[in-house]
Amino acid sequence: MYFRCFTSDILNERAEDILIVVEDISVIYAGNEVLKNISLTINRGLHLLIGKNGSGKSTLLKTIAGIVKPSRGRVTVFGKDIHKLSRREAVKLVGYVWQNPYAGFLEVSVRDELEFSERIAGFSLNWEIVDILIPKNLLSRNPFTLSGGEAKRVSIASILALDQPVWLLDEPFDYLDNEGVEAVLKVIEYGLGKGKIIVVASANTAYLHMFKVNTVFLLHNGEKVFEGKIEDLSSDLLKKFGIPSKAMICG
Repeated sequence: MYFRCFTSDILNERAEDILIVVEDISVIYAGNEVLKNISLTINRGLHLLIGKNGSGKSTLLKTIAGIVKPSRGRVTVFGKDIHKLSRREAVKLVGYVWQNPYAGFLEVSVRDELEFSERIAGFSLNWEIVDILIPKNLLSRNPFTLSGGEAKRVSIASILALDQPVWLLDEPFDYLDNEGVEAVLKVIEYGLGKGKIIVVASANTAYLHMFKVNTVFLLHNGEKVFEGKIEDLSSDLLKKFGIPSKAMICG
């Protein structure tokens, strides 16, 4: 299988490009501090959030999306406090793709599922994104009868087809076969071409070679332990925090 490397043309961070600001957030569940004093700035383009399972990646993405409220600190998206917006307002800004592909399914067909997303959001889907991700023969299928890979493609499409300016993808390559991975790569490339902010979270560094990114963030036990360029992310650092060594990275 051949994967091409791709990148956003927007690689130089300027103040006016910093559109997501995470300010000193902590998240506490049942007395356990899951995120600890995280601060990030994220501009347009592609970013990677890596860390072993349980490091806090999903919680951080959900906090940026406004789904999880921080115990302290705040997140602003385009200057708006995401946790002060209604869910409909937040969904118009940020699309969060769940790690579990079956988590959000409610309807009896894939097409109904997509149209339900459209009704909830209150605006039309971008069917170009749907066409990239979902084979037409799946549209009439019950989403609960789909394979894991098929369900993952539908789950991603049902969120990203709302075409928000910010896409947060939580382990987007789980469950996928080669064709599914290529479809997700294509939709990421499509989003970059539209100037979106895209954050991909993964515990699997095998996919690093497919990306050329603006920034890599590394989490460990709820703390940010690295922020920088991918070429500065050494195998020794990955090993120190329990992550398998990276594959060859695009130069």
